[in-house]
Amino acid sequence: MVEAVRGMAYVPGIGRGALTRRARPGTILLTDQTTLLDVRARPGGCLLVNGAPFSHATIALLSRGIPTVILGADQTERLCDGIEVTIDGATGWVLPADVAAPALTPTPPPAPTPVLTQDGCHVELRASARDVTGVGQARDRGAAAVGLVRTEFLLPDGDTVPDAVFYRASFRAICEAAAPLPVTLRLLDLAPDKHPAWANALPRGNTLGRQGVRLFDHPLIRQVVLAQLEAIANLCGEFPVQILVPYLTNVEEFLRWRAMIDERLSGKAVAVGAMIETPAASMLVDRLARVADFVAIGTNDLMQCFYGADRDDPAVAAYLNPYSPALYRFLRTLAQQADHHIDRVQLCGVLSQLPGTLQVLLGLGYRAFSVDAVHLPYLATTVGEASYAACRELAAEVCAATTSGVVSRLLGVPEFIPTNANADLPLDSS
Repeated sequence: MVEAVRGMAYVPGIGRGALTRRARPGTILLTDQTTLLDVRARPGGCLLVNGAPFSHATIALLSRGIPTVILGADQTERLCDGIEVTIDGATGWVLPADVAAPALTPTPPPAPTPVLTQDGCHVELRASARDVTGVGQARDRGAAAVGLVRTEFLLPDGDTVPDAVFYRASFRAICEAAAPLPVTLRLLDLAPDKHPAWANALPRGNTLGRQGVRLFDHPLIRQVVLAQLEAIANLCGEFPVQILVPYLTNVEEFLRWRAMIDERLSGKAVAVGAMIETPAASMLVDRLARVADFVAIGTNDLMQCFYGADRDDPAVAAYLNPYSPALYRFLRTLAQQADHHIDRVQLCGVLSQLPGTLQVLLGLGYRAFSVDAVHLPYLATTVGEASYAACRELAAEVCAATTSGVVSRLLGVPEFIPTNANADLPLDSS
């Protein structure tokens, strides 16, 4: 008899169907990280074996809204092709048809306006998106704003270099789909693992740090960024648009590019934000907040740098532990340094979407989160059932914990111990 197993809840939603290793509608795909990028069809759900939760390939499951649970290889030994299963992407349960099921998680209604804790603390739940469809879903599910548009995923047909005409049409479609919500457009953020065909002139290879604003001096990238700014200048008087500068390292770098942005926008009033994705920039959050209109903290890349582990490599996935107390001590330091600027700080990335983490982040002082649209109603429910006072107590306990196992028990979630592809690597990053 096949037993129920519980893995890491990743993309909420209920999926039912027969297990298969070939993605087909109405089935549950059993796959691993190496084949995930080749998945084109939309299955009814996904069981990801030894997945890297912060990798670009896995994050694509979030944007597609495919109910997903991440399992270790040992948890799938008795899950055979063809058996009927139900997966609950909000709790992490995988339930064979002949096993008594715990209560499945119903889909909550759209997030209310405003989103408040039980004791009246206001929390801004914004949405991250990569296309018009994602933006429309965010609005329909109650997003307070579109906190991050990943403009590098907007691509013209035929692998041609995107120009101002293309971006005017693309950005307008996004703003119209979001209306009346404010929209933050992140300027082009290419990286070795986000490398469209039109950018083949750039060096390839997994080179840490060759991304974001650091590429803006390359003639081709500069040409595309200027095209984005021309399109924004054309739209900013009509829609509530903001600009986000990606992968900054220091204040001087931000000031340099902000001057260029202001020049290109010819004095039009557009808020310009600084994106923090490295520990070095994090330690300047107070200074960046003074010169930028807002700050976004990109937790995916930040955790990669913090742990010194490639977020796209399943072999080191166990190091990027979202339940390590060291991570929350670090994020507490950032919140303390931001001080009275904390209301202009937005957390982006997967971290706040994982089970149990949002309450801790609230307790550390963060109030604005940009998440994938599929998570919005679920996180709004989490906020509505929480109290700020209890979140503060929980955050203090998490920061005082000695291991990630203690944190997992405090949060009531399965311990984060993915099976590594490299057996020599330790499994607990705490």
